[in-house]
Amino acid sequence: MRKPRRHELAALIVLFLLLITLATARPANPALYPPRPGEAQTIFLIDNGFHTDLVVPRDAILAHSGPIAAAVSRIGPAPWIMIGWGDARFYEASSPWQGRLLDAFSAAMGGRPTVIHLEGVWGEPDRVWRTGVRRIPLSRVGLAALLLRASLAFALAPNATPEAEPILRDPNEAFFRSSERFSALHLCNHWTAELLNAAGLPTTPVLDTVPAGLVLDLRLRAGL
Repeated sequence: MRKPRRHELAALIVLFLLLITLATARPANPALYPPRPGEAQTIFLIDNGFHTDLVVPRDAILAHSGPIAAAVSRIGPAPWIMIGWGDARFYEASSPWQGRLLDAFSAAMGGRPTVIHLEGVWGEPDRVWRTGVRRIPLSRVGLAALLLRASLAFALAPNATPEAEPILRDPNEAFFRSSERFSALHLCNHWTAELLNAAGLPTTPVLDTVPAGLVLDLRLRAGL
């Protein structure tokens, strides 16, 4: 029996990745997305090339109540709130991420604590950041579903309040312990995509592994 040639192996790998991509793709929820004319509520996707966050109006979060509203009430009164998630040790470090790639690899092995990061944004996000910003229109029920999904990620104290991390870098931000697991199969960008999928948008986990893939996914499947 002859050995497979390199181009045949490459074709098999591409076919396998395509099948995995299609098999894990999550559909849109037409009851939530796209929003009907005149009812859209805008949030923003922030992409720094390595990590993604969502920026949501503070008033919408406080009106939603739940753990995320309780957490937001502990930080400064900025009108927009940036929401992110990730490995606690890597996320809470203040040095540039480019110098911590070995730690990122260790985080991808899984098993380490995770956190939710909330930070106030004082201006319209697409004016605060000149690049890496994308507007996302959601329906009211879609935004409520997104915030509910975010609330489910908080680890709660016995009195049902979010557990804050003892990391104080700025009064306008805070870290909170999360109950969700971080691994190579569930990265920070996957978490962002899960929130968007909860809001009704179609997502594709294989593409959503990196920010550029998530942006492409939203462009191709959600029309953004």
